[in-house]
Amino acid sequence: MKDRDIESIWNKYTNMVSLSKDESFISFINRYDQRIVECSYSQRDKEPFCGPAGLVEYSLELLKNAKNISTAIGYELPTTKLIKACLLSDIGRIGNATEDRFIICQSEWHKEKLGQYYDWNENCEKYNIQDMSLFHAQSNNIKLSWEEWQAIFLSKDAMSEDNKFYGSHRHRLTVVLNLAKQVTLKNELDNINGVFTIPF
Repeated sequence: MKDRDIESIWNKYTNMVSLSKDESFISFINRYDQRIVECSYSQRDKEPFCGPAGLVEYSLELLKNAKNISTAIGYELPTTKLIKACLLSDIGRIGNATEDRFIICQSEWHKEKLGQYYDWNENCEKYNIQDMSLFHAQSNNIKLSWEEWQAIFLSKDAMSEDNKFYGSHRHRLTVVLNLAKQVTLKNELDNINGVFTIPF
């Protein structure tokens, strides 16, 4: 798995959260800090952002790409909106209110042969990531504007029926978050596979 400077990544992450100027958001991150910093984005080392602080690194890369895309296409979205949408869109990966979504894989065979370092936690019910992200926001009194809510909700599968229903009524924040997500995941997979990365 990737060796990350977890302390440095976490400091950048908490600095970005503080720039949101949302006390409920800041309080939520402080309350769940251990679970967030330990959370892997994926299960296997050949998948994006696997390992401790994988979710945090992903969120920071997503925010960086979203800012660049917003500027490049002339949207110039407010930084506070980008921060909340990017850092909350996949926070549901930590699990539900009490249980982690992933647990450390105990099988040496799976680690050695498949590069699988995490298992699903059977004590954590199955759910859609963005639905759980919105649940965390709601249950922790994090106020989201309609644009922020829509961006998070529609950052799941772009071809889902939910997304198709919104058609051309997607807000600019939704467009930017979806583009940034595609770029972020592609860049990480390119890095893993040692191929050219989009220079955002």
